[in-house]
Amino acid sequence: MPIIHFKPVEAKKSRGKGMYTCPLYMYALRTGSRERPSFMMPIELRAGTAEPEAWVKRGTALIMSLNE
Repeated sequence: MPIIHFKPVEAKKSRGKGMYTCPLYMYALRTGSRERPSFMMPIELRAGTAEPEAWVKRGTALIMSLNE
């Protein structure tokens, strides 16, 4: 995934067709812990030629930390 620049805008009331709401996690361990939750926010991405449900079934997510 390329670098994403976040720009605040007013919230949309409806989700666009063909958009996948991808979860963004801070750590590779998606469950996190009580002291350090891992889930950050949902990000809407274009699903491409596949249906958004195909990405859900694959467990697709974005992770901010490096695997080091």
